[in-house]
Amino acid sequence: MIYSARTVRAELEVQQPARKVTEVVTEKWTVISGKRLDLILKYMGDINFEKEGISLRIPASVAQSWKVAENGTIQALVQKVSNHSYEIKIYKGIQKITDIPGSRIMIPVKEMFPNGDPETMEITDSRGRKLKTFLDKKQDLLIVDTDETGIFCVRGRKIDDIEENPFAVAVLTTATMITVLIVGIRSRSGKRGDSHKGEK
Repeated sequence: MIYSARTVRAELEVQQPARKVTEVVTEKWTVISGKRLDLILKYMGDINFEKEGISLRIPASVAQSWKVAENGTIQALVQKVSNHSYEIKIYKGIQKITDIPGSRIMIPVKEMFPNGDPETMEITDSRGRKLKTFLDKKQDLLIVDTDETGIFCVRGRKIDDIEENPFAVAVLTTATMITVLIVGIRSRSGKRGDSHKGEK
């Protein structure tokens, strides 16, 4: 693993909690001191973490419930795992935070879905549960409501439902073939009946 100066700085920040207003941003992580968090909540309200165009907004009341000491730290990871999945992690010091009720993930439509229709997309969490989403057409964002951290997967309902259920496709194909055969047999039977009538 290659460490940049910013990465090393962030790791030192995690290992040695800051005793002043501190905010360190690396390629994947955002590390802020408890004092910095207090200032954000006081003057800005909700707290936002953004990486790779993806934003996570956590209500101020939730962040306040963490009760981070001034010399403590909050570390947040927001990253794109693949073209169809995203990961969110939050730590208070070394304690993992999983509950973030009332939070929202905001995904830019044009960047993330250049060839897809965002209105047909659905988001599932690491447990496979479908999350509530809506499209903000003014800001061109797909908004996802979540109460937990974890890995989130994006998929198109119409395409993926078929791809993930090959048995259904096979049944449909077989049914189509049977229908064609039946129609063909009936057609041939009809022609033979007509020819016999002519012979009489």
